Amino acid sequence: MDNIKVLVVGGAGYIGGAVTDFLAKRNIPFTVYDNLLYEQHYLKPVDFVYGDIRDTEKLKKLLKDYTHVIWLAAIVGDAACQVRPELTVTINQESVRWLAENYDGRIVFASTCSVYGKNEGELDENSQLNPLSLYAETKREAEKILANKNALIFRLGTVFGVSDSYSRLRMDLVVNYMTASAVTKGKLSVFGGTQWRPLIHVLNVAEAMAYNVDKSLKGIYNLSTVNYQIKDLAKEVSEITGCKIEYTPQEFEDQRNYHVSVKKAENAGLLNFEKVFTVSDGVKQIYDLVSSGRVKYIENDVYSNEKHITNLNNNGKFN
Repeated sequence: MDNIKVLVVGGAGYIGGAVTDFLAKRNIPFTVYDNLLYEQHYLKPVDFVYGDIRDTEKLKKLLKDYTHVIWLAAIVGDAACQVRPELTVTINQESVRWLAENYDGRIVFASTCSVYGKNEGELDENSQLNPLSLYAETKREAEKILANKNALIFRLGTVFGVSDSYSRLRMDLVVNYMTASAVTKGKLSVFGGTQWRPLIHVLNVAEAMAYNVDKSLKGIYNLSTVNYQIKDLAKEVSEITGCKIEYTPQEFEDQRNYHVSVKKAENAGLLNFEKVFTVSDGVKQIYDLVSSGRVKYIENDVYSNEKHITNLNNNGKFN
């Protein structure tokens, strides 16, 4: 531990907030590097450097002081990535290429199970990829770029729940969105519902990253705790919130359908969590926040990557 110093790139975000808590719990020295894309301020009392990952001169000077990097910086989500496609490629893909060419330390990288796209059967890390969006394509390319580096790559299932006390909530993630909608509208509309998603609580994602940053493991690992069909997720949300469910045979515009195996991660000891947070835990977290009025307006742009970035872009502030 004495020789470890971690740079958490994108550490002020939804996952980053929890990652920094777990690093602090392990007494691992770290610094957050972030451009506060979704924030007006960053009040967490940790070492912080304001910066953009495209400012390679600044980043290169900084990186030499760090033995490990947790790379979370990205434009995340299919719709958000389509707002400025060329910028998405620069941030999600080419920045990782620059990192691979200019940094020889340990890298922990956040990829996504979205690279599987629409696939039948249980999928492992060797399954054929079928990215259906620019987001998934750029993550697939980033994985290739890091293939020969000292990199631990997590293909994340869809994240849910509440992170730390400082980072913003995301309401554009399926569990969080369905729960908030159920509370405010009293009903859920389910399109089809047979599509599968692997799911994992944000705290379990962060724990896996922070507790394995210094391990010798390399390569790609699926990271989730459960696979759900959307119709079953809706039932669980309904049981907790009391909302009604309206089913429609109309297909949802999002064609992704995949459920994944995490046997590789389990065998490697990557899933030895202090506590596995269930979908019910996440639903109850969001339910309590919204029903108590602690989240005043769930449709606020700040809770949605796409809405927030679109608003910035329309005002000439996303560049």
